[in-house]
Amino acid sequence: MLEPYILLWDVPAAAHRELKNLGATPHGHYWWLHSPLKPDPEYLYQQQARFAERAAQLSATLHCTALGVVNLEDTALLLWVYHQGRLVFQYDSNPMYLGCPVCSYSSETIGAEVHGLEELCRLRGVPHRAQALRAWLVRRRGLGFLSEHERLERTLALLELPTSGAYTSQ
Repeated sequence: MLEPYILLWDVPAAAHRELKNLGATPHGHYWWLHSPLKPDPEYLYQQQARFAERAAQLSATLHCTALGVVNLEDTALLLWVYHQGRLVFQYDSNPMYLGCPVCSYSSETIGAEVHGLEELCRLRGVPHRAQALRAWLVRRRGLGFLSEHERLERTLALLELPTSGAYTSQ
């Protein structure tokens, strides 16, 4: 399974050395920064918050755009996009991932949470893909894809961002 990572783009040349010192991997105009996050259900909310804060901090400090990606056991996909430190997009494919198993709601009745998609599409220069992206992001698993990894790859492709395969092949 793909480990959590932060994808950075529009990074000023002056920040490249700092990224190399952080252990980031360059790929064309993009940089991947592997995260040591090992999701633990007991502390997952705190871990998510720290990971998102890290993406925001990098985006603000390096004056760039950062996409944070966490795939939780291929059951939930979490995405955050920060542009110069400001949150522009947030996504949770399964808000009930840690839901109560005896409660009256379940991950089947609570849909994905998508915030800021139009702004993200404008930022990427693909505003015409917002509707297709929304349809893909809210689609239930099993309707055109079998895993959150597949959803991630399709989302990245629609946003014209390098897929995680480019990162893992480094």
